[in-house]
Amino acid sequence: MNYAKKTLLYFIGHTSVGIIALLYALFSPFSGGAKEGIISGIIGGFITTGVLGIVVSLRLINNPQKAAEVEMSKNEERTQFLRMKTAAAIYSVMIYVESAGILVTGLLGFREICLTLGAVLIIKVILYIGFASHYSKKY
Repeated sequence: MNYAKKTLLYFIGHTSVGIIALLYALFSPFSGGAKEGIISGIIGGFITTGVLGIVVSLRLINNPQKAAEVEMSKNEERTQFLRMKTAAAIYSVMIYVESAGILVTGLLGFREICLTLGAVLIIKVILYIGFASHYSKKY
């Protein structure tokens, strides 16, 4: 039940961000059409996913047996192991994808995109090394 309540609070905050963006879009002047598109995308995404998440969370809260099942499966050792292995595999694959993106955009002459991908890759590797050294000392 605790997981369902935390999820409900998360989606309420999610919806709030969409409502704040909606109020911003209604009461601020826009100079270009791109801003309107970006803000409407943020509004649509946050409000839609927030409301759907609230509905799912409320259904989970109203069904305590299902809530207990979900919470138990979230804390199960096998599930946590699978989640960690999945995250590690995705991280490794994305390193290669970003590296290939850097090479391709560099060869095609898209300097800004190449530099941005390079910066993201460097930050990701630095964070990986930092967290790895932190966890090696902690555990």
